[in-house]
Amino acid sequence: DGCVQLPNELELPFRRQPAPDFKSRQSEASQMDFLFSMNKRYPHAWYARRFFNKVKVSEEPGPHFGMGLDCYVQWSSPIRRITDLQVHSAMKRYLRRKCVNGMLQKGLPIPSELSSMDLGYDISKIQQTTNTMNAVDPIDYKSGLGMIFAARPIQSSSSNYWKFEYIRKLVDKSDEEVMFESIVLGCVNRDRFQYAIYVYELGLEHRYLSESGKLEEGRKLWLKVSSVNPRMELLTFSLASRSGGMHAQQLSAPAA
Repeated sequence: DGCVQLPNELELPFRRQPAPDFKSRQSEASQMDFLFSMNKRYPHAWYARRFFNKVKVSEEPGPHFGMGLDCYVQWSSPIRRITDLQVHSAMKRYLRRKCVNGMLQKGLPIPSELSSMDLGYDISKIQQTTNTMNAVDPIDYKSGLGMIFAARPIQSSSSNYWKFEYIRKLVDKSDEEVMFESIVLGCVNRDRFQYAIYVYELGLEHRYLSESGKLEEGRKLWLKVSSVNPRMELLTFSLASRSGGMHAQQLSAPAA
């Protein structure tokens, strides 16, 4: 009918993760399968994560192995992740352009409240022509990813600081041992008897130097806080003298 229509394609940053190559690390893969067969869920998940490939972001949809999905887009945290904010903006622009196209088809004027930023399109260039692509202002998702990667170390340090500060306050207020129930995820350094552990109450994965030698994956330990320094991001545990205590969880921990 000769009516101008804004181009309205929805481009999103799909997160793609190829399947891991288990054959190249057969020994670790066998250990992971063994943990699964023994229903040791936390250690199995920890081992499985070590096989994951890096996630790649593309405007072409593709499978994400870790999520078990044919395609996957993050968009649930627009306050703390800039790419999620960009996805929200893309969705809003798509819906606004769809409404504007309907108005143009009916010969109605574009509301003055709408800006070019709202539409992702230069409103001043709307003409009675089908060549409208040169006025599109697409969202650059790669710039958002660059900011995320740059901010990730800061985010990690901030998270650790507040967790350790919480622990420090518990230690300062208590006359008894401050202890937490943990589970052994796997061995990190066999020579030093260093293990990855998961502290249930804190949702914290941490490193622990075993005082009693070799530990089995899935073993539960009560560990007391030996030292904590939030500013230095230092936290060390040692075996508690007994299970439970002033700060022990009253509810039983999840199954291994």
